[in-house]
Amino acid sequence: MKKRYIFLLISACFAFVSCLDQVPVDSVPGEGVVKDLKSAQVALTGAYDAAQSYEALQVVTMNYASDNVLLYSAQAIVVPQFKAAGTAGWDPTDGGGFSSYYSGINQVNTVLKYLPGIAAEESRKNDLLCQAYFLRALAYFDLARTYGGVQLILEPSESPDNGKGIRKSSYTDVLRQVKSDLEQAESLFGDGLTSKATASVWAVYALKARVCLYLEQWDEAAQYASRVIGSGKFSLTPEITGIYNAPLSSESIFELVFSSADRLPFFTYYLPSDKGGRLDYIPNPDLVAELLNPALGGKRAQLVRDKGDGVYVVEEYAKQDGSSSILVLRLAEQYLIRAEARLKSATPDIAGACADINVIRSRAGLPDTELTDAAALLRLVEQERRYELAFEGHRFNDIVRTGRAAEVFGAYDPVFKDANYWVLPFPNNAILADEDLEQNPGY
Repeated sequence: MKKRYIFLLISACFAFVSCLDQVPVDSVPGEGVVKDLKSAQVALTGAYDAAQSYEALQVVTMNYASDNVLLYSAQAIVVPQFKAAGTAGWDPTDGGGFSSYYSGINQVNTVLKYLPGIAAEESRKNDLLCQAYFLRALAYFDLARTYGGVQLILEPSESPDNGKGIRKSSYTDVLRQVKSDLEQAESLFGDGLTSKATASVWAVYALKARVCLYLEQWDEAAQYASRVIGSGKFSLTPEITGIYNAPLSSESIFELVFSSADRLPFFTYYLPSDKGGRLDYIPNPDLVAELLNPALGGKRAQLVRDKGDGVYVVEEYAKQDGSSSILVLRLAEQYLIRAEARLKSATPDIAGACADINVIRSRAGLPDTELTDAAALLRLVEQERRYELAFEGHRFNDIVRTGRAAEVFGAYDPVFKDANYWVLPFPNNAILADEDLEQNPGY
């Protein structure tokens, strides 16, 4: 393979996040702030605001960490080559939005601690509690797949001593806590769907399917994906452009909506200058070639656009007013989760997996797969996930969780044969602020 320059400019990627980290972890309000349904709703709104920050962070980080995106100025594969302090690459002093996760978690913890004791209509309390459990699960899930094991803080921070002595939990234990929070939400939610811009029981099922995939709990992953698919509440848009042309499409399960007044923080990174952007990053030309290949990408060629000089740009976040959404959970992923889970179960369901894969291929204008071997079909699922979810921040984690990072990313740089580099380092300011937070190995 041709030698490529490989690096990750995380500090540039995360520059937008600093303005969003508004609430330090040790200064969240104490007892009495959540004293009724209105104040609980205000706290929950703050948690959704934090979710906008950390989900933007997740998309930015994982897009740039994978082989799907290039730094336009250097035409380099942006696979993370993390370095020690004082060397090129990851800037260990940069906050990277790490505190956004814990700010949102702290808002949620306040709601979960005080809302149950408030005298109010039980159904309204339960709805807010369900949303809180979901948002905490989402935050810890993204923390785990970004940093590995992290500190599990499940009580609100009401004094400088709160959280003292809490060490990192393992990656698996964090995911188990995520699953537990989702089970709490599932037990309280009704089966309604008031808005895809807020948590619902269907978002709980969809996230739980994803978490079970990471935990390698194949039967449960398939079960929860099936609940979403079989609900009749969601359908694939006729064209993949339908997922981003307008907010809250038929395919959306949970979506963070932005507007011209509350703009997607990173949209200028993908836009060329004639559209008001900076064009920091472009899709990898190798990926573009596959998306444009009628036998591979099919109609998913619509995910990219030639800006007029042979350079392609990402279309998913291309609204010039910054009103593009972040699609946190959508139906296409659920089909691909179920396909993978069916193939990896103790008794592989080849026919069922093929049916799920073919639903996605059909929307892309591709013929049904003729593969019948489970291993070959798993590689096809990986390929379909790369094309279908190209710029939604899944690629890096998909390759890591399936044990293929050394092979796939190691082909760009041998450093990725070392599992230490399959997670990010904690920022130095977080390490210095908390003596109980240990840096990840290798950093």
